[in-house]
Amino acid sequence: MNTNIITLMRHGQVAGSAGLYGHTDIALSEQGYRTAMARLQQLHQAPPITRIISSPLVRCQQVAREFSIREQIPLQLDNDFMEMHFGHWDGMAFSDVQDWQALEAFWDKPAEAAAPGGETLAQFAGRVINAWDRLLDENHSGHQLLLCHGGVIRIVIAHLLQLDWRNAALFRQLNIDYTSHTRILLADHPHARPVIQWIGATH
Repeated sequence: MNTNIITLMRHGQVAGSAGLYGHTDIALSEQGYRTAMARLQQLHQAPPITRIISSPLVRCQQVAREFSIREQIPLQLDNDFMEMHFGHWDGMAFSDVQDWQALEAFWDKPAEAAAPGGETLAQFAGRVINAWDRLLDENHSGHQLLLCHGGVIRIVIAHLLQLDWRNAALFRQLNIDYTSHTRILLADHPHARPVIQWIGATH
């Protein structure tokens, strides 16, 4: 029985202070670029990556495109794997936030306190889960790599484990570091359930 793989990889460090970048098209720092390319090379060793799916945002797409060209791996961009849209906060460094009370309410109860002008958590989760289910329906064999964002990875993990994605602990207490990788195993037989082999590995 064959086992297919989907590896979820978060993008590298961005060229900016810590903040809510969401849909903001911020580039990688030099270190973030080098680390991401090295991680892709590592993940390509065993077994080799056979397809890359990437968020279209430059912090994901740049290295995904360059690596796909270098290694001759098919690349697919998917808007539905973009990070959550943080509305009026999108692109704002934490040091520039004025209304900390509203931001704290968002962190404490993200399903109830949406970012002003942004996506609700329900909209974000629905978008990511639909994209994930669509990816599984394609029945692609081999080793697929999904290069995306921390919020996306958390929603996928919650979906696979049937956890409540409205729980703030998923976002406040589950660390998904830059260039960390989470591996999903898919047995190649009807009704097989995806198995999470590891979460947020950094080596």
